[in-house]
Amino acid sequence: MMNKIIYLLLIILSATLASCEQLGSVSDIEPEYVLTDESAFTNASSTEAVLRGVYQQWRRDGITQMRNAMFQLTRTTVNTDIARAYEFKVNDVSASSPIVRAYYEDLYRLVNQASSIITFLPNASPKELSYERKQEIIGEAYFNRGLANFMLLRSFGEFWNETSPLGIVLYDSPVRENKAMARSSVKDCYTLICSDLENAIKLCPDFNTSYYANKIAAKAIRAKVALYQKDYPTTIRLCKEIEQEATAMNLGLEETYSEIFSKGYDSKELLFAVYTSYPQEIISKGIFNDFYLNGVDGTATVRIADELIGEAEDGDMYTGEGMDPRYGQIYQWIDEALFMGKYPNNVNGEDANPYYVIRLAEINLIRAEAEYRMNDLQSARTSLKRITDRAGYPEDYVEHISDANLPLKILQHKYIELNAENYEEWFDMVRYNLLDGIDFTELRYIRSYKHKCLPIPYDALAGNNLLIQNPDYVYE
Repeated sequence: MMNKIIYLLLIILSATLASCEQLGSVSDIEPEYVLTDESAFTNASSTEAVLRGVYQQWRRDGITQMRNAMFQLTRTTVNTDIARAYEFKVNDVSASSPIVRAYYEDLYRLVNQASSIITFLPNASPKELSYERKQEIIGEAYFNRGLANFMLLRSFGEFWNETSPLGIVLYDSPVRENKAMARSSVKDCYTLICSDLENAIKLCPDFNTSYYANKIAAKAIRAKVALYQKDYPTTIRLCKEIEQEATAMNLGLEETYSEIFSKGYDSKELLFAVYTSYPQEIISKGIFNDFYLNGVDGTATVRIADELIGEAEDGDMYTGEGMDPRYGQIYQWIDEALFMGKYPNNVNGEDANPYYVIRLAEINLIRAEAEYRMNDLQSARTSLKRITDRAGYPEDYVEHISDANLPLKILQHKYIELNAENYEEWFDMVRYNLLDGIDFTELRYIRSYKHKCLPIPYDALAGNNLLIQNPDYVYE
């Protein structure tokens, strides 16, 4: 019989776990519930419970609150009530940041829980669990681990450079003790992430609901990873497959932009969206905007929505006139602040709001960028057109975008389309700056490129003498 397996669902587990002085021995920590090898995979019910524990990790504060902090970095929003988020506003986040620590720990906790399933379930024989469902559960674990590691890499590693040694600490099996480990190379990180997502594509169930992992969502995340790797042919191939499969499953773009958010989990556009419940999880805390009232401290949201229609600074942020049509569908001026309407149930309290991870509109925008980078400009315009048509732009809008201006327009539309959802805008602006030389500080979309990734938390460094800090956070 295998050694006792302890599933520490609510223990701080990270690449370094944290310092021994802070945590003490792992065996001394009492988790909120413990599953052993006698109970974890004995039957279908207990096995499904372990999987539900993986999904539960996405709902932890460390993961959900990072969104609001990152929206400060990208000037998506101007204010938030998340403590110490002001450090993100000026792009000078401390390695002691509680936001960074919680995010780092919670994502590694998720990796650890998913790794437990991947490692131990294949050799277990749970009663009343069919072989087919067993394989699906393993596939869902691969999906969750691949996505979590991808989020860790793009937040804490030099994700833009596959030759860099500064990836993240990788675990392909569950962590049971404090053990010092060095960071893996970015290339090795992508190798494991892609392997996990490919396994998820093979093993995950078909799409049933957006808040569980599924084949098409796995393929969507894999397409995004390929874009980051500059593997544009793979990105385009996967996007085409996704679009075909989505049609066969009666998935597709909503008729109007606002319908995505009014329908929530019932939207046919969602591929993967973390489940939350009201009122325990109000994941859009602090999503308010005001722009010109605060001058340089305003948001890029209003600036870009204005620039997309007519000339810069000729739109009306109060009424939405002269602004991107999506802006007027989502933002409303209430009580001297611009209210973000993507999360309506935070107001009416009747149901949960999705945490939007990936939806079909992003697939079109990912494909548009990849086609542009393959110098297939007409195809790039066609992919972008699917989004601008739904947004309410003229039929011939994309044909009037110059070749030189096409990458910026793709990014601007992606920024507005995914505004205040998955903070993709920061990673896009890092990539576009390096690939196209676009200076987003000059455009006043962000304040600084001082740091392109977040610092490794001090507590992680203290508990792992092989772990090194990102160089631009090392001060003399």
